[in-house]
Amino acid sequence: MTIFQIILTLLLVLSNGILAFITARITKLPLTLNVLLWGIVSSALVPIMGIDTGIRFDNFEHLILFVLIPILVFEAALNIHTHLFKPLIGTILFAATFGVLVAMGISAVILFFGIGHASGFPWIAALIAGLVISATDPVAVVSQLKEANAPHKLGTVIEGESLFNDATAIVLFGILVAMATGGSEPSLTGGTLLLLKVLLGGVLVGAVFAVVTKVILKLVGPNADYYVVTSLALAYGGFYVAEHVLHVSGVIAVLIATLMVKSELLALKDDGKVHGNWEMFAFIANIVVFFLMGLVVTFDMFTEQWIAMLLGIVAAFVSRLVAVYFSVFVGKVIFRNDIDWNFAPVMVWGGLRGVVTIALVLALPLELPYWWTIQSIGFGVVLFTLVFQATTNPALLKKLKLTQ
Repeated sequence: MTIFQIILTLLLVLSNGILAFITARITKLPLTLNVLLWGIVSSALVPIMGIDTGIRFDNFEHLILFVLIPILVFEAALNIHTHLFKPLIGTILFAATFGVLVAMGISAVILFFGIGHASGFPWIAALIAGLVISATDPVAVVSQLKEANAPHKLGTVIEGESLFNDATAIVLFGILVAMATGGSEPSLTGGTLLLLKVLLGGVLVGAVFAVVTKVILKLVGPNADYYVVTSLALAYGGFYVAEHVLHVSGVIAVLIATLMVKSELLALKDDGKVHGNWEMFAFIANIVVFFLMGLVVTFDMFTEQWIAMLLGIVAAFVSRLVAVYFSVFVGKVIFRNDIDWNFAPVMVWGGLRGVVTIALVLALPLELPYWWTIQSIGFGVVLFTLVFQATTNPALLKKLKLTQ
């Protein structure tokens, strides 16, 4: 991309964001859905106008993983309410690890046998598809919970589970895609060893970067602007070194580092400046991801892949239902967490698929023969959750008497 194409793309993204703000106020639909719709409009108008933005599908993988994901992970970890999170950590981590594996497995079975084309859509494809539709996006639901004055514990469970859920999904995605592109079938032993390597390696890199960042923060002194710049260096530096240099989990590295340094970052009197800047970074990243989805969604997906999309929607709901109720049961029985059973329906129906699902399907290597099927499934599930689940979730909160 030339400098002019980069500027043009930024203007296009920001223009879509502004138009989405306006239409979101009018339609009362989620902002991200409006961004997506304007992205679809842009994808139709830009070629007609003879404009070349320089955006190419083969650039998406690096753009998503190395530019957008570090921002989204850092901001999500920064906003976790640690004092509410700690008592529920057992249930949240169980839901975000074993719960994701359960959801992925159930979804994979439904998709594999539902599509019924083992040569064109093998088990590894079903596992990747099942994984990408298991990653949840709490942004829209959390804002609804705040508006409804729902219990803080419910919001903490949903936010915390989604944060670690997404981290697990991104790590497993890298492993499964490596297996798929390497031509090897999933092996329990090999997969487990690789998972341990990338997880523990990510934790170690994150811890090292956190210690270095703490030293830097002391050296620069209590200044919000310096803290924002330093935290940006932490997010991108930690992710790059972990993912590209050491080939371990960049997501886990950023997550661990953020949790370790957040107390220092937010210790300033004007910590609102740190929060505000990171909310803006994450907001722009969300807009870019949904805009990119709008650019690549095609009418052919709905005419040629509608069965796969429907199977994906069913698989996403059924797998989420089983994973959530199983996790809440384990949380109450084993971890002795006082979680209201009324939280479970909200966690199921409010388990929207969004930015991470889109990011992962956009990052699929084009050399995979089934990439378009997986992408169509992911887009179908995201659209369904945004159009139907996000808009009806407030009514569910009222029905369960979780509003004040």
